[in-house]
Amino acid sequence: MRKLKKVLALSLALAMGLSLVACGGSDTADTATDATDATEATESTDDSNDATEATDDTTDTSDSSAGITAPDASGWDESKKIYAYSWDDDFEKKLNVVLDAYPEYKDYVEYINLGVASEESLESIDNAITSGDKYPSLIPADIGSAKYWTEDDSKTANLYDLGFTEDMINQDYSFVKEFAEYNGALKAVTWQNTAGSVFYRRDIAKEVFGTDDPEAIQAELADWDKFFAAADKLKEKGYSIVAGPKEIYYAIINAHTQPWVTVADDGTETLTLDSSVSDFLEKAKKLYDGGYTLGATTWDGDWAAGMTDDSKVFCYFGCPWFIGVMTGNGATEGNWAACVGPQSYYWGGTFVSIGKDTPNPELAAFICYELACDPEIGVQITNITGDAVANKEANTRLESEIASDNAGVKFLGGQNPYATWAAAAENVDQSAVTYSDKFFEQYISDAMNGYNTGTYATVDDAIQYVKDQAATELGIKEAE
Repeated sequence: MRKLKKVLALSLALAMGLSLVACGGSDTADTATDATDATEATESTDDSNDATEATDDTTDTSDSSAGITAPDASGWDESKKIYAYSWDDDFEKKLNVVLDAYPEYKDYVEYINLGVASEESLESIDNAITSGDKYPSLIPADIGSAKYWTEDDSKTANLYDLGFTEDMINQDYSFVKEFAEYNGALKAVTWQNTAGSVFYRRDIAKEVFGTDDPEAIQAELADWDKFFAAADKLKEKGYSIVAGPKEIYYAIINAHTQPWVTVADDGTETLTLDSSVSDFLEKAKKLYDGGYTLGATTWDGDWAAGMTDDSKVFCYFGCPWFIGVMTGNGATEGNWAACVGPQSYYWGGTFVSIGKDTPNPELAAFICYELACDPEIGVQITNITGDAVANKEANTRLESEIASDNAGVKFLGGQNPYATWAAAAENVDQSAVTYSDKFFEQYISDAMNGYNTGTYATVDDAIQYVKDQAATELGIKEAE
C-alpha cells in the first residue's frame, strides 16, 4: 500500500510542477536558473593529475572515529567505475571537490546530469537500476524526494554496512541522522546545512532601525511579536517587511517535530496535522490583512523583483543556497546581511544514497564519507562553492579559515554567515519529514490564499480544505 502511495505521490509532483529551486539545488555562487538542458554524461577525468598512492583496499572500521580509509585503486579496471546520477549540475560541484583532493579516482567516477526536475529524475534512475547499464552508485536527491530512496531497502544500501559508524555521522548536526536513518539503517548522508535565516537589506535597516548590524537586527526580529512590530515600523516608512505572505512558510511549517502522516504495520496511513499549520495560516493572514507585503507569490516575477535595490522589500527568508537565487534576481552584492530571525528552521537539502548493487562499494562509501564527515573537504566545499556544510568541525574552522572571496561573505558585505547558519543548525529537526510533505505545501498554500481572500471564513475551514485534499489526492485521512 505504501509503495503505491509513493508512486501516486510522484505522479502528483509532476502534475503540480513543483519548483526545483525550492528544493535547495543551487549553490551560492550560481544564478537562479531552475532547469538545465539534458546533456551527455560528463566524465570526471583529468589526465594532468597522476594517480597518487592510496593506503588500503578496505574500509577501516577498527576505530569508529578514524573515518573510512581511501581504497587502493591499483589494479582497478572499467568494472570498478561508478556512476553518479543527479537532476542538475549542483552535486557535481561538490563531488569534484572530493575528486580534486583524490585525483586517483577521477577515472572511476562518471557524473550523469539528467537535466530534469528532481522528482522526474526518480524514474530515470529507477530505469538505470533495472537495466544495469551504468548502474547508479551515488544517488543524490532533494529532501522532497530522498525518502523515495532511503525507505526502499531493495535499491539503496545501509551505509552502516559499508563502514560508516554512529561516531562518524555524529560529527554532523543531528538533523542528518534524524532524516537519513530508516529502521535503524543509515540510508543517506549529506554535506549540506540548509538551516534558514533572514536576509535583509542593509540600506533599509539603517534608515528604519538606525543600524545594519546583524545582532541589532536579530533583536528587532527575535520572535514573531517583534517581527510584526518591525513590520509596523517598516510600513510607516513605506517598506514591506517581506514580498508575500507565504514568505514565512518554511520558518513555521518546517519547525514541526511530529510527522503529519504515520504508517501502521499494515501500511495504513493516518493524517495528523499539528498546530504549525494553523499558526502559519494565521500569521500569513496577518501579513496579508496588515498590508505588510507586496502581495507577491513566491517564485513569481514580483517576488523576484523585490530583491533589487529599486524595491521596497526589507527581507527574505532563505538558507545558504538562497544567495544564488538572490544574486540571480539582481540583489546587490554587499547590500545584504543575515540573522537567524524569529524562528530556527531549514529549507531544502540534498541527501546522497548508495545503490545497493554498486560495483565499487568501497569507493562509493569513501566519497560519501569525505562529503559528509571530512572537515577539510567541508571547508573546501564552502570556500569553493559557497555552500554551507553540516560538519561541525568544518564550521568551527570556517570561523577563521573562511576565504576572502567566499560567495556568501561577499554577498553579505563582509559578514561571515557560516557561524549564524551553524548555530541555527543546532536547532533544526528533520525527524518529522515524510514523502508526502511536498504535496501538503501545495495544499496549505492554496488554503492560505483562500483564507486570505475570504474563500474560507475561518482558519478551521482552510485546514479542512487541506484535509480534504489529502484524502482525495493521496488517500490519507484522519483516524476515525
